[in-house]
Amino acid sequence: MRGALFEFAPAADTFLKTHLFGDIFERDNLDWRSRELATVSMLATLAGAESQLQSHLRISMNIGITKGQLTQLGQVLEQGGAPDAGTRMRAALAQVDAAAK
Repeated sequence: MRGALFEFAPAADTFLKTHLFGDIFERDNLDWRSRELATVSMLATLAGAESQLQSHLRISMNIGITKGQLTQLGQVLEQGGAPDAGTRMRAALAQVDAAAK
């Protein structure tokens, strides 16, 4: 990982890799697809996490979740009482699509 955070606090990179990806993502309580859908849902609800949302949308598609399924997830969030999350999902998917072309 790169960026101002990691220049300011290099230990953050180590923490993320060992704790988040090493410990949490290795648990067997969710499969990879379910874990990514949960992560994307959570990130979509957070204002200011758009770059992380885009990254996890790309990861989701890389592990086999389709753009249509992600679009449906955005609709579920929007209709389930999180309209801002639905808007963020649409915008992030558009950014991911534009970058892929």
